[in-house]
Amino acid sequence: MTAAALRLEAGKLAPGLVAGLALAVLAKLLSQSLHAPAPLIAVVLGMMLGALGLQAQLGAGLDIFAKPGLRLGVAMMGAQISWAEFAALGGPAILASGVVVLGGLAIGAAAGLALGLPFAEALIAAAACSICGASAALAASQAAPASPANQRTTALVIVGVNLLSTVAMLAYPPLANALGLTAHQAGVFFGLSIHDVAQVAGAGASVSPETASTAALAKLARIVWLGPAVVLIGLMLTRSAEGGRVSGLQAPPAFVLGFAALAAARGLNLIPPALVSTLAACSSFLLLAGVGAISAKLGPQALLQVKPKLAVMLGTVTIAVAVLAYALTRIFF
Repeated sequence: MTAAALRLEAGKLAPGLVAGLALAVLAKLLSQSLHAPAPLIAVVLGMMLGALGLQAQLGAGLDIFAKPGLRLGVAMMGAQISWAEFAALGGPAILASGVVVLGGLAIGAAAGLALGLPFAEALIAAAACSICGASAALAASQAAPASPANQRTTALVIVGVNLLSTVAMLAYPPLANALGLTAHQAGVFFGLSIHDVAQVAGAGASVSPETASTAALAKLARIVWLGPAVVLIGLMLTRSAEGGRVSGLQAPPAFVLGFAALAAARGLNLIPPALVSTLAACSSFLLLAGVGAISAKLGPQALLQVKPKLAVMLGTVTIAVAVLAYALTRIFF
């Protein structure tokens, strides 16, 4: 490629790259000042940008964040998994988190099909409710066929799970008290049932330091299942007519392999603590930029296309995951 061609390509990418960077920075700053979930703010900011009708000028650069940047951000999440902390939870927590993730995916897939949602969209929503909210929705969307419908669903799921997580953060602590859960049991229940990490921490902190610590570890146990769950989603879509892929066993996506490699490296103490913090910050930034980029490409008109069926499904799976988490908390803890 000639120097002139490189300059032309850079000129096409630069406006969108600057816009994606700005969206991520603003979302982070506003989340701290407004005490609101950063992914939700990134969606709102992205749709506000999309309302300006600049998709043609920004699209090429935004695609960098919406595709490879987003996958890199998910892969970097693997470095945040501390196997020592995970092992401290013990076998019951590992089993319970796996049951919640797999059960939530199964219930979500069944509910989505019963409501008439496309299978890929149902799995994106189910992953968000079963694992770790916005991050899981983004990861699942990368395993699904690329389409405007799936991108729109991902953005709307992020809005939905953040709202549901906020409701759960406020409602679950008094519910846990009414159900007679101990501080430890309440932490496990919050970690196994609330979608997003920030709201898990908020719910735990509102009860006691012990509850907050236990909730964070229980949530970590669910996040560990992100890689296997994305592989499973890819396989489920491969087997479905909707997946649009050649039938047969497919290799896991590269970002899932990266997630597993970084998790293994962290477990073997091959990543210095300072680098772990850097990777966590980079992952958070890339995920916010990816959310903002997807939303900017869609624009606010996407909200007018939300399917009531999707809202019903998100609520149904949220309740199902909470019931499952409560039952497992009573059985194992």
